[in-house]
Amino acid sequence: MSPKRTAGLVLAGTLVLGATGWAAAEAFTDGPAPVHALCLPDLSRDAYVPAAMSHLAYATVEETTGYDPDTDGGSGGIQRVRLRVLHTLKGEIPTTLTLGQGVGRDPQGHYTSHDPLYPVLTPGRTYVVGYAPDPAYGDGYARYAKQEPESALPRWTAHVTTGAIAPLGEGCAEGG
Repeated sequence: MSPKRTAGLVLAGTLVLGATGWAAAEAFTDGPAPVHALCLPDLSRDAYVPAAMSHLAYATVEETTGYDPDTDGGSGGIQRVRLRVLHTLKGEIPTTLTLGQGVGRDPQGHYTSHDPLYPVLTPGRTYVVGYAPDPAYGDGYARYAKQEPESALPRWTAHVTTGAIAPLGEGCAEGG
């Protein structure tokens, strides 16, 4: 192949890749804000949790009802649990709730989580649970869990009433 033809193909390829990258960036931005792959709400403070959840309940885990291993061969999967709702904090929630929860598994086969804001839902324990409705997992998919005593209900009710919204985290653009 001639050097002129090689240079021409390289230039054409560079222009196509550059145009594709520009078009992708424009498609995912709303104005001059930078593109970010992930911007999650701050769930490290209880007061911010209700604004980030569509459904929030105080419930006791009755039993683990199933487990679906990762399809990619990883060590985790989705555990399914049935909960008895003791108090609805936000949203319309049935008295019995079935949720899916992403978990890891240790070498002994026990479910694990490395996120303190997302402990493994364990039978016999009571939690404030935030979830997104999703029929693929029963009633929904757990997005937040915190083990709490019943004495915490007035505090959680106040958080729901207040509706405090977390400030945008570093790298999060306004409105997105």
